[in-house]
Amino acid sequence: MQIIKLLGTALTVSFICSANCLANGDDNAPMLIGYVGHPRVVTHYNNIIARTYSKLGITVEFIEVGGERGLRLLDAGVTDADTVRYELATNDFSNFFVVRPVIVKGATILLCMRNSLCENSVLSNPNIVIAATKRFHINIEESDIDIAANLREYDRFDQVVNLLVSGRYNYALLPTDFSDEATFKKLGARHIVIVEHNIVHVVNNKYLHLREDLSEALSSVLKEVNAIEASN
Repeated sequence: MQIIKLLGTALTVSFICSANCLANGDDNAPMLIGYVGHPRVVTHYNNIIARTYSKLGITVEFIEVGGERGLRLLDAGVTDADTVRYELATNDFSNFFVVRPVIVKGATILLCMRNSLCENSVLSNPNIVIAATKRFHINIEESDIDIAANLREYDRFDQVVNLLVSGRYNYALLPTDFSDEATFKKLGARHIVIVEHNIVHVVNNKYLHLREDLSEALSSVLKEVNAIEASN
């Protein structure tokens, strides 16, 4: 019922926005890009995407959205794009497309705190409680791991991390782009990779005419970013 209400609201807002834009002739309105509140997205990937659109002379506005909610808003056309998503997220939706190239390789990992046992068998133990970000079950569909552990889902990455640090949980299933190794080490945590993913930029189908241009611009920005990182 909540999903139906969300989609109803999203479609209504999308219709109103589209009508207003047409009525006002506001072709230069910024593209609204959703993002998940992961620190790496905020500090790194939003910048990559902003630079990509800048190369095309397009201004953008970023808005934080939840994991599941953000995908539904994008599919309904309320947001115009999403900074980064696992590529497999597109399997469940039909109204947005992937912009190539792949931005980076990522993964769903099992993070283990306080010297807890850290191996795949943890996932099959019904006596173990694991915190997870929403859509984790979709993110691990490509693996052959059966999960019998007691799972608690949360929409925000930072919420799960805070619960781990506070001691409420010893385990979590989390998304990563492998850039947070130092953070995990500082927390005294270990981790194992459950399944790897392509991390991509996704855009609502109303902008299909920009697909090739966006791909070229994104490729150019990634080359620039990689060159800077290689020189440091």
